[in-house]
Amino acid sequence: MKEFIKTKAAKLSFLIAGLAIISVVMFLVIANSNITATAKGPKIVFKESVHDFGKVPQGPSLQYNFKFTNKGSGLLKIERVQTTCGCTGANVGDKTDYKKNESGEIKVEFNSQGRQGPQEKSIIVFTNDPDNEQVVLKVKCDIDPNMQF
Repeated sequence: MKEFIKTKAAKLSFLIAGLAIISVVMFLVIANSNITATAKGPKIVFKESVHDFGKVPQGPSLQYNFKFTNKGSGLLKIERVQTTCGCTGANVGDKTDYKKNESGEIKVEFNSQGRQGPQEKSIIVFTNDPDNEQVVLKVKCDIDPNMQF
């Protein structure tokens, strides 16, 4: 056995095995630190991401508040809220920073005037949550121009 250890092949085998072990340990350390960093950061969780108003008359403004909670341990920041259509407005209000377990809401208003049939509008919420930097919320309805309000 002592003679085998002195050979170049044995030394090369030990070197390769050592490098493999070091690589595995480094991978595990890096993976664990990424998991820990994510766990320590903010985490936005919405109660629901789609709201359906159902069948509605043409004309009125429809309003809905999407409720969310910061389920992470870091400070959640709502950086901005953007809609995909001029007929839809959305805002988070004056408060944009949320501590752990603190809740808030995104207020959405959809103007049904001049529209008819099935509608689906998107609202994009930009946050500092590393797993959900952009959350897409949706409001839906079916506008019946013959329905009275």
